[in-house]
Amino acid sequence: MKLIPSIDIENGVAVKRVKGRRGTGLRLGDPISIAERIARYGFEWVHVVDLDAAEKGELSQKTLSIVEEIAGLGLRVQYGGGVRSTRVAEELCRHGASRLVIGSAWPRNPGVLEETRRITGCEVLAAVEEDLDGYILASGWLSKEPLRLEDALRIVQENGASGVLYTQVWVEGSLGGPDLERARRARSLYPGFMAYSGGVSSLRDLEALGSLGFDAAIVGMALYSGRISWEEASRYA
Repeated sequence: MKLIPSIDIENGVAVKRVKGRRGTGLRLGDPISIAERIARYGFEWVHVVDLDAAEKGELSQKTLSIVEEIAGLGLRVQYGGGVRSTRVAEELCRHGASRLVIGSAWPRNPGVLEETRRITGCEVLAAVEEDLDGYILASGWLSKEPLRLEDALRIVQENGASGVLYTQVWVEGSLGGPDLERARRARSLYPGFMAYSGGVSSLRDLEALGSLGFDAAIVGMALYSGRISWEEASRYA
């Protein structure tokens, strides 16, 4: 089980939202300074999300520069937000991203997962973002897809993704802990690489997710609020 710290960007500034809602949570400041701290603690990966691009589908040159600068620190960048065409995917990989997370594009065109992986040479994760009712959200969680979790994971498996980033949207940023029974079900439905995101609040949560077979967990609010110390987190780097 690896812990992957997250850096969420809104208008060029690092933030942490609660349940994806704009204006909630923490305003953290310069994303590069945060990435430098992550590198100092020996992490291999960082999860970078452009929240504006996730909502609007438009990736800015500023974000590309941030990705490039973070990769230049020696971190491997797992990037999500606005990856809705192979052109954008190629730009991100040219600017240093190692792994792309595709959310809004694949439910409408599942073939984009394998196509993006083939064209860019980057790993490609399908974002499977489950709402409390079992349906999948997209477009920065502003729209709901007519797909339930089990159907989404089947489609992803059939269409050549490198793996899945599974998110429990209803606990994201809340420090409420994951719903382990639902996480267990998701993990049982997909045999490949699967990372978890949503509400991780303690090392106990990490250990529980690891015992369910998750390969990695994305952690943000727990680190930035001090619920998990950077020293503790680095044991899972």
